[in-house]
Amino acid sequence: MLTNSMNMAWPAIIFLAIQSLFLATFSFFAFFNYLYGIASLWRPRFRRTRPSGKKVAIVIVSFNEKYVLEETVRACEALSYPNKVIVLGDDSTDPEVVDQLRRFAASQGCKKVQNHSFCQETKGVDGRLCEEPIEIWESPGFVLFHRPCNAGFKAGNLEKVLQYLADRNIDYMYLLDADWHPQPDAIERTLEVLEAYEDVAFVQTKRISFPVGMNLFQKYVALAEEGCYYVDFEGRQVLGHPILFSGCCTLFRLDAVAHVDGFTPGHLTEDLDLTNRLWLDGWKGIYLGNVINHGEVPFSYDHYRRQQERWAAGSARGFRDFFWPILGTKRLNWIEKLSAIRQNAYFTTTLLTGLAIVMGMATVLFLALGWNTYSVEYYLYVMGVLKVPFVILLYWCILANFIEPLIMILAKKRRYRELFHLPMMVWYAWGVLTTYVVGNIKGLFGFKLDWFRTPKFLRSRVGRLPRLPASMRAFNLCTCLALTCFYFSQGWVFGWFDEFALLLVPAFLLASIK
Repeated sequence: MLTNSMNMAWPAIIFLAIQSLFLATFSFFAFFNYLYGIASLWRPRFRRTRPSGKKVAIVIVSFNEKYVLEETVRACEALSYPNKVIVLGDDSTDPEVVDQLRRFAASQGCKKVQNHSFCQETKGVDGRLCEEPIEIWESPGFVLFHRPCNAGFKAGNLEKVLQYLADRNIDYMYLLDADWHPQPDAIERTLEVLEAYEDVAFVQTKRISFPVGMNLFQKYVALAEEGCYYVDFEGRQVLGHPILFSGCCTLFRLDAVAHVDGFTPGHLTEDLDLTNRLWLDGWKGIYLGNVINHGEVPFSYDHYRRQQERWAAGSARGFRDFFWPILGTKRLNWIEKLSAIRQNAYFTTTLLTGLAIVMGMATVLFLALGWNTYSVEYYLYVMGVLKVPFVILLYWCILANFIEPLIMILAKKRRYRELFHLPMMVWYAWGVLTTYVVGNIKGLFGFKLDWFRTPKFLRSRVGRLPRLPASMRAFNLCTCLALTCFYFSQGWVFGWFDEFALLLVPAFLLASIK
């Protein structure tokens, strides 16, 4: 009799098992959201030492940047650390931009270096590999290091720049993207901490948007992106958990980077890849939240969507490549391993979210088609028994998504008016859910995804920004209509109100008109 009952109940058991697995996974991520949110309310402490005064290269990486580079260079020239050299690692292929940079280098007193050994491997018209010389312009305080193509993307650029810095016996690098402006004493503040610890490979600093001049969309994006610097990174540092190098605004000990074979050309998230290898080699990172850099977030929804796809794909590749090495390393203790895995799977949760939504739809279909069957009755009985802890965990997971921005707004920035932007921030983030899913699939299964450079502008010269492609807007509209029909049918048939409708329907409605 028991065997027959189990045979009839197996569909319900499968649904319950999968849903429990989803809930356990999301609870894992929610735990760290709450943990770091609470920990960020305390201030981290650091050892400091008097900076050695060694030369620091301020490295700016760029690709076809027409508008923002000169302002970034001026901000770097304003750095108060005396023993520095600004190195512009450029991959521009636009002849107008390259000519502009040559003229700028000449205005900085640079002379073109002849007969050097630095070359870029490129493919000729016949498909064979050949070498082209890298163009180098030098002066005591400024270097233009121009590759003829952007092979390997940003990491390929940095691979060559690091060879140049090693040749010049430079020990430290402060890395910037093309539009980021550090505070004047950033080098002294980071160097005094880096040199106080022998096992620290890098010091990551705070990245926030320029305080004035953002368009309304950028304000929404800034809320989503700045939370990790005000809250997540701060909480990790307080607890001593692994710190991520987040792409720029970071001071590096170059011998540590060389010890793990530097950057991986072609990786879409070279920051996560390098961080993983440093962690596995026993190196640590430090986050200094009181050293601030100002820069830009995407100006348009289309740029934001494409940026997030690249981040999702690169992070998924990192999760695929480093999950087992992190789990097996003896360099990290068990809580550090879990924290590192959470970082690598940060964007992979969006794939799980998409699967969970599909699973929810399948569950409702199962209940509707199998109403009054033993399997459905068994499912409803078990859910009735587990209802209280299930609902508590479900809302625990949902509310965890709001911890970071709420603590940032209420406790860190104390700009309470930003609470009015919070719903739009959430809807815009959820509106790129399908993009996240596609990016994760590409990263996990190794599909090709080209580099996307987030366009940067002078705010007075932004011009007309692109909309989402018509095909993408049509897809988002169809998704919005499908979700609306599903949630309406669910309420009509079962009398249930699904809170996810408040997240997904407005999100995809916005995504269909942007």
